[in-house]
Amino acid sequence: MKTISNIYIHIPFCLRKCNYCSFYSEAETPFDDYFVALKKEIRQYQKQYRIKADTIYFGGGTPSLVKPSVLQDIISLFDLKNNCEITLEANPITITEKYTDEISLTKINRVSLGVQSFIDKELEMLGRLHKTAEVDSAIKYLKNNGINNISLDLMYGLPFQKKSDLLYSLEKIIAKNPVHISTYCLSLEKDVPMYSLKKDIPDDEIVADFYQSISDFLVDNSYNRYEISNFSKKGFESKHNLSYWNLSNYLGFGASASGFVDNLRYVNFADTEKYINAVNNSKKCYSANSLTANDRKSEYIFLGLRKSNGISFQKYNELFNSDIFRDFGKVINKYVDSNFLVVENDNLKLAEKSYFISNEIFSDFIL
Repeated sequence: MKTISNIYIHIPFCLRKCNYCSFYSEAETPFDDYFVALKKEIRQYQKQYRIKADTIYFGGGTPSLVKPSVLQDIISLFDLKNNCEITLEANPITITEKYTDEISLTKINRVSLGVQSFIDKELEMLGRLHKTAEVDSAIKYLKNNGINNISLDLMYGLPFQKKSDLLYSLEKIIAKNPVHISTYCLSLEKDVPMYSLKKDIPDDEIVADFYQSISDFLVDNSYNRYEISNFSKKGFESKHNLSYWNLSNYLGFGASASGFVDNLRYVNFADTEKYINAVNNSKKCYSANSLTANDRKSEYIFLGLRKSNGISFQKYNELFNSDIFRDFGKVINKYVDSNFLVVENDNLKLAEKSYFISNEIFSDFIL
């Protein structure tokens, strides 16, 4: 029986959808029915796999809308490894003193706060419910309850954003001294309320400069960029996210959750009612695609290159019983010769100037 160590649990409920968000979420909260189905789905997979959790990630949506005792009920279904990393995504407005008191009674040991900006006008434009003062309170309550593994999200490339605005938010983030910072470049789909402001997003050259400014600023302040968009103090890299970039197996539970196991990528139904009905009737609640050998080779490269230390030639050869230069030598040499990729001992990694245009490079590795 295969052992799975990484678990993603999707909580699709939100108080209100943000103006930029195109992810699946629900304003209604049929918590009871949802969690009955969620637990049933978990038990179904436990019949197929031995789950020994090294990471559990509650994503959303807004998982911090859920009572910590309910989250702990879910956690208790799993056999946990020592030092299992258990992350809760949270909206700062939900992190009250009472809520953090209750979190401290659970196994949750990492909290990712959706801060996005430290400028209230930007938060209002994004449709965030919190203001900057509530971030201060949330961090204080978490630390008072012994939760120091805190990650803050920062969004950049916003409509009308100036470099001085970005640097202001960066200064504020540093002042909070989080151990982890995730950065996101705003992307607007046609189905979101903010789409009409897409024309007001700074041009690509300016946004690329924003990214470089973020990276330089955080590195200068003792944060290690261990992945294109993620920075941490030493030892506080997100183990869960690294499992994705290392092409590790993981199981996803809940409506719209995705998983990867036995070379199969699956996505659960992005419809709470449809998901609940399927699980409760012991029917398939997902769509799936099998990865070919070429798919896996490509994914190993373009996911692995997201990491600052890149990919190992030896590991590639061991995983696929194939030589990476035989499979991708032409592409590798093209980007090494143009100084977009760097070969360092046994590793291939992105050059500094390549981070912001990485997707263009990755697309060339798709077989």
